[in-house]
Amino acid sequence: MRTLTVDGLTYYLPGSVAEVLDLVNEALAEHGTLALRGAGHSFPISTALEPAPSPGRPCRRVLLSDLAAVAFDAATGRVTVQAGCHLGFDPYDPAKVSTEENSLCCQLDQWGWALPDLGGITHQTVGGFLATGSAGGSTKFSFDEQLRAVSIVTAGAHGAELVTFEAPADGDPLDPFFAAGVSLGLFGVIVSATFQCVPRFAVQGSETTSAVAECAIDLFGAGTGARPSLADYFRQTDYARLMWWPQAGVEKVVVWEARQVPVPPPPFIPTPYHEVPWVFDSPLPVTALADGVFTLIDDLPAWLSQHFGHDSKLYHEPMALGEGALPHLLNLFVTTNTPENPPQLFRDLWHHGIPMDNQMDDKLMGVWFTELWVPLPRAAAVMQALRGYYAQGLAQTGTFSCEIYAGKASPFWLSPAFGTDVVRIDVFWFANSPGRPDTAFYPQFWDLLQPFNFRPHWGKFLPPADGAQGVAYLQAQYPNFGAWLALRAQFDPQQVFVTPYWRRHLGLAAVPAAEAVSA
Repeated sequence: MRTLTVDGLTYYLPGSVAEVLDLVNEALAEHGTLALRGAGHSFPISTALEPAPSPGRPCRRVLLSDLAAVAFDAATGRVTVQAGCHLGFDPYDPAKVSTEENSLCCQLDQWGWALPDLGGITHQTVGGFLATGSAGGSTKFSFDEQLRAVSIVTAGAHGAELVTFEAPADGDPLDPFFAAGVSLGLFGVIVSATFQCVPRFAVQGSETTSAVAECAIDLFGAGTGARPSLADYFRQTDYARLMWWPQAGVEKVVVWEARQVPVPPPPFIPTPYHEVPWVFDSPLPVTALADGVFTLIDDLPAWLSQHFGHDSKLYHEPMALGEGALPHLLNLFVTTNTPENPPQLFRDLWHHGIPMDNQMDDKLMGVWFTELWVPLPRAAAVMQALRGYYAQGLAQTGTFSCEIYAGKASPFWLSPAFGTDVVRIDVFWFANSPGRPDTAFYPQFWDLLQPFNFRPHWGKFLPPADGAQGVAYLQAQYPNFGAWLALRAQFDPQQVFVTPYWRRHLGLAAVPAAEAVSA
């Protein structure tokens, strides 16, 4: 079995299910743990943030890059894909094996098939996207409802074992399949999944930028006349994403929307969506410029404080000038549509058109976020709460945008969309900003939206385990949480797959030392 060093950490890359079984049995024998990583998109992967091993337990880190085979059954329209396969091309794949051609979406499209929904990017591995309950921006279609089976190498009472969870024919909502579909990697190593595909399609849409007050959607109310409420808009639209710039003097919203259309006959020449203006046939020059501007904006307070002191006139006067200039800078990047600057129109194949953020460089313009899922009927109330909070000033808005998505209700027990369509509030943090967002910025939004019973995306920044939105709060948001924990313990009684990170956030007690030794 080959290994790979990434950022000073050694990863095992099993090339078969048999090698995964061996890794799990070895971990059981030495009372160790296994920690998996996927593409590392959702949560910033670095040596400092990599999940630490449990004290006194050897930890083997695993990357599934060599488990990426795809098998398609044309008779049923079903695809079985190994968990290390990327949905699309991952430009930062540490194993350097990801290509557009070997991605799941590209292969499906070539066979004439598709998945009805994808996330805003497709860099992720199939296993990582599935395990964290990730989703695209639609209440009509979803990724997880196409799942028909998931195979996981567990570490139960009889040692390492390959267990396949199949969707129950009778749809029994308490079937273990609905626990395993969003497992957080804590049932074991996901090695493959089977999805029901749909015939390939294209998407056609537009992106419109307007003042918040002139938006075609009633963002804060129940809808008036031709302006639907935000909840109704998400219900009526195939795919949608809003970017809200709430800063005083900006107060704009960018509405990206698309619908499914038949693939035009050949020769079909796509009109691709451009998230930023392209220069020299590339988004990189403008992305680099934006990165520099936001870095300058966010570094200014720390630089001034360090050189002149926080109470100095030489701190406050440049800060006042900077805050006054901020709306002008942001308005250069977020330009309102006019007859001379019409909305952007696009048409593309499904796997290029739905993931609108693929063209953005994760490293060059890094963005971190906490993502809070709230029942869709409460969308207007959530937006009202945010509007009132943002009105207090720059400390509340920050210098970046807020992303607003929807998501379809899910039957999987630990999906943040379990049992309800949701509106998703993505609080953005520019990655080059000094400090950490989970202490410097996100807590105010966790507090603000707690009354709406938000469920955080498992793969993004979570509230602190010992805080008001910690273990007790999270457990209360999921009706089947206790049953999920019981199944998790059944398939992994020695906590081979439990890192201290998940032990803290899920409230898992450590395996007693005597019990571990006797096992």
